[in-house]
Amino acid sequence: MSRYKLIIYAFAVLVCSGCGVKVVTEEAPIVLPEFITATLPPTTVLLPTPTSPPPTPAPTLPPVEGTTNTQVNVRAETNTASESFGVIPPFTKVQITGKESTGTWYQILYADSPTGTGWVRAEYIQAAKAEIQVRELEAGFGSGVDALVVSGINVRSGPGTEYESLGVLIPKDVVLATGRDASGAWVQIRFSKSPDGTGWAAVEFLQVEDLESLPVVGEPAEAAEATPAMTESAGALPTAPADGDSTDAPLARGELSPAGSRAMQVQGEVSAPEGDHEDWIAFSSSTAGVSIQVSCEADALRVELHQAGSVTESFILPCGSGRALKIQPNEVYTLRLSAAAADEPQFIAYQLKIEASL
Repeated sequence: MSRYKLIIYAFAVLVCSGCGVKVVTEEAPIVLPEFITATLPPTTVLLPTPTSPPPTPAPTLPPVEGTTNTQVNVRAETNTASESFGVIPPFTKVQITGKESTGTWYQILYADSPTGTGWVRAEYIQAAKAEIQVRELEAGFGSGVDALVVSGINVRSGPGTEYESLGVLIPKDVVLATGRDASGAWVQIRFSKSPDGTGWAAVEFLQVEDLESLPVVGEPAEAAEATPAMTESAGALPTAPADGDSTDAPLARGELSPAGSRAMQVQGEVSAPEGDHEDWIAFSSSTAGVSIQVSCEADALRVELHQAGSVTESFILPCGSGRALKIQPNEVYTLRLSAAAADEPQFIAYQLKIEASL
């Protein structure tokens, strides 16, 4: 019996211990798929090529105020052969916007010009010269250098005296030189009266900045060496172009008075025996007298004073001299200017000033 109980007890213990057994089920590991990351080829980044900064433009200065000291012509270019836009009376305020490199001509604001500006001779304007900036002359067909005319000269269609004369330049005219011939004796210039806008002038009558910088144009150097270039000699005088003036249609008119326009100034050319041999200038004055002063490079001018169809005075006026004339107040008089010796070759580029007496 005791043995039977012992077996039952052992069986019960075994059953009870089995109830505490915990069965652990091991799950299979999750296998993740392998991913292959594509590697892109390296990209070359193009950096911009460094460039030099654009040049700093020259500052534009405000216009400088000036005052005319006599009657002045306003022209399209810096020479008396160019178109005249009009005349400014003495003692008139003007706005100066620049000057060419020689300082002989000023650019001013001028409403009657197509561009709103024009050129006048600097000597006829009172202004603070140090404040006026230099402006380059526009070539229109390339670069060039300024050339100052130092003696009256013909502008020709080619580099030699055998070529046609296109017009005349007088002292203190400034032109733009754009080229030279192979000999260096002639320069090509901009000349508005020419059909193609260019002409030729002898170097000996010009003051040219940096002549060697100009390109050789026209005939090749070999041809120029084979045929020496002809130059304007001192005896080959220019011919004054006809301007169509007369006693009834004078070159210039002026009304003078001490309280208003006291003086007038006229530029012109006469020549003999060929070309325009006379100029006519009409004036009146509220005073009983006027003085005339002539500036030129020749010997003299012949001057006649006309009134009501009659010659009241006739005399020779040497270049650089003056003369006082007695007149009737407020009557119209006309001056006839011509070469002093009509039978000898002469060319006279002049500036005449007529001033009312005080």
